[in-house]
Amino acid sequence: METLPAMGLIDYRALLIDCDEVLVDRDSGVWTALQPLLDNGLNTPGKDQVLAEFNDVIRTLYPRFDELGFSGLLCFAHRQLAERLGIKASWEEGMSFARSVPNWTLFEDAPGAMLYLRKFYRLLVYADRDLQDRGLLCERLGLEADSLLSLTTHPLDDTRWLAKMDLDTRDTLLVSRPPASAPGLGGLCLIRRSREQH
Repeated sequence: METLPAMGLIDYRALLIDCDEVLVDRDSGVWTALQPLLDNGLNTPGKDQVLAEFNDVIRTLYPRFDELGFSGLLCFAHRQLAERLGIKASWEEGMSFARSVPNWTLFEDAPGAMLYLRKFYRLLVYADRDLQDRGLLCERLGLEADSLLSLTTHPLDDTRWLAKMDLDTRDTLLVSRPPASAPGLGGLCLIRRSREQH
C-alpha cells in the first residue's frame, strides 16, 4: 500500500465546507424555531438536551431524504421530537418550523471567510436545502449554484462528477464540525464553534 506524503494547507485545490454549524448557525436557528413547540410543553428539557434529541431524530430520518426533501424531513423531525417530548403538535406547526430555514443566521465570520478563501480555493458547500431556499443561501455565501452540494449525493465518490469539476479527492479538504472523517484520500479540518467542543 502506497503511503502518501502529508499535505499542507496550500496543497489543496478545493475546500468542501459543511454549511450547518460551520457557516450557518443551525443550532440557534432550530432552537429559535422550536420555541412555539416548547412553550406548549410542561417540564421541557434544556437547550442541549432538546438539540441532542433533534439531532437524533434527524439522523434516523435522513435515509428518507430523497423521499421527503429538506422541508419534509424537518416537518417530520418536528413531529417526532414533539412525540418524544410528550407535546401535541400539528402538521401546520411542523411546516412552519420547516420554513424557518431561510431565517437561520450565518456565523459572523462566514461571509468574510468565504470571500477570502475564494481567492485561493475552489469553494464547495455541503448544504441540504429545498430548491426555493438554495438561491438565497448561495447569495448570502457568495456562491454559484453548482457549488452547493447535497449531503445525500456523495459527490466525492462520483468519478464523473470529479472529472467534470476537474477535481481529485486528494486535492480536497473537508471543513466540518466534529464528529467527521476525511473524504476518501482528502484532508479534514474540524471547526469547533461551541465552547463544549474545545
